[in-house]
Amino acid sequence: MMLSRSSPKDASTAGYTLVEILIVVIIVGILAAIAAPSWLAYATRQRVKAVESDLVEVLKQAQQRAISQRRDITVTIDETAAVPTIVVDGFSEELGPNDLQPGTLALDAPDAPNDEITFDYQGTLRGQEANLPFVVNIVPSTGTAQQQCAIVATILGNVATSSDVALCTTPVL
Repeated sequence: MMLSRSSPKDASTAGYTLVEILIVVIIVGILAAIAAPSWLAYATRQRVKAVESDLVEVLKQAQQRAISQRRDITVTIDETAAVPTIVVDGFSEELGPNDLQPGTLALDAPDAPNDEITFDYQGTLRGQEANLPFVVNIVPSTGTAQQQCAIVATILGNVATSSDVALCTTPVL
């Protein structure tokens, strides 16, 4: 029985050439360059939505706490924090996902005096009619994502959200 031997010529032709590898790397690079901006915009939109959801939840919880404890609960927007932060009755709480990088999102309550709102023992905003609507904008540091906002529109403390820039800047009661 004879064993077949491969000639040195056959061994040298196996594999990929340097040109083929370079073409594949260039194609992958072009696809990555096309997909990266879309991915970054998507990730920023998701972070904004997470902060918005957390903000609405904190406002509703503060209102419920005011009712259950039968006392005033003050919610303050910390506009100077590196990550979106809200202070409820003296306790600070960061909003959004845990991997949120400092400086990527900010909270802005442009028309609120002292950036705060107080729920009374009935969960309403009595005495604060002049401060309504209370708008908190969630502003991304890059222009890749649309601004979102949470709006406390009535003295009953109804909380709504919007992605309409016009509604976020000049809400209608």
